[in-house]
Formats: sequence, structure tokens, C-alpha cells
Amino acid sequence: MRLIIVTLLVFSLSTAVFATAPVENPIVTLEKVGENKFQLKYMGIPEGRITVAFKNEDNRVIFRDIIEAEKVFFKNYDLNKLDLGNYQVEVFAAEAGKLEDFEVYLGPKSVEKTYFAKVQVLDNQTLAFVLKNLDGTEKKLEIFERGKLIFEEAISGDTFGKKFKFEKIGSLENISFKVSDKSGFGNYISAL
Repeated sequence: MRLIIVTLLVFSLSTAVFATAPVENPIVTLEKVGENKFQLKYMGIPEGRITVAFKNEDNRVIFRDIIEAEKVFFKNYDLNKLDLGNYQVEVFAAEAGKLEDFEVYLGPKSVEKTYFAKVQVLDNQTLAFVLKNLDGTEKKLEIFERGKLIFEEAISGDTFGKKFKFEKIGSLENISFKVSDKSGFGNYISAL
């Protein structure tokens, strides 16, 4: 019985020492948490300073962060101010040297939807078009019949709605709407 108690005592003491002692090879990760935003996770107890160096494609250090921590830490980095391209993130410890090396690609921002549009069939000759302008910039509405432009109008303001009656068209299936911004980028919306 005493042997079991002593074994449990020794095991619990060794576990406590292991939990508080610095880790020789800590787990370091870099996780993307948003549009050009990253989080460095240092899963160990650092011995001394931790240096995080950001290098550009020419292998020049463009930013260096020195972190002094006595426990596991997470650090957020917002890289939106950097130019698009490839970057290297290196993590160093004062005692151990280079711990980890990460490749980061900063690409173009994702395109956010700037409007919401809907086409509804009212009868066999009439369509209703509704647009909610989310960013307030001017848009252009074009209506096509079998690829041929038959109507065009500039849209300004937050909302737009209009009924279109097509009397000389055989089928509404041949009608498509296009909404585009000033640069010409746009999407087609089918009537049916």
C-alpha cells in the first residue's frame, strides 16, 4: 500500500514539474484569422525573449516584434498595410535559435457584394426589378434580350425599383438583367 502511495506521490510531483518547466521545442503556429490578419500561437513557456521577424520577397526584414512573456501567449498581426505578395515569418527564441518558419501570401482583398438585386415575374409580359444599393455608389442597369441591349439606366441612391412591360417579346426566358458599377464589373441576373 505504501508503495502505491509513494508511486502516486512521485508521479504527481513529476507531472507538476513537467507542467511548469519550459518546453524544449514549443509548438508555434501561425493561423489566419481574417483578411490579411494572422495570429501567432506560442504553446510553451518561453525562456527569454521571443523574436518574430517578417521578411519580404527580397528576404529583407520589414518588421521585427520582440515579445517578452513568461507563459503561453497568442499575438495578433494585422498585415493589411503591407503590399500584396509573399512574406516569410520567422520565430526565434533567445536560447534555442530559430523555432519556426512560415510562408504567408497576401492576395487581393475579396470582393464584397455592393448590392442586392431581385427580379420577379408579375405576369407573362411584366417583370419587376428591385435593387438595394449597399455601398451608395452609382450602378448601371442594362436589360438584354438574347444578348442584345434593349434598355439601359443609371441607378443612384440606396434603393431602386421598377416594373418593365415587354410587349413585343415572345418569352421572358430570353430576358436578362445586368447590374454593374462604374468600373464595368457586374453580374447578370436571370428573369426566370
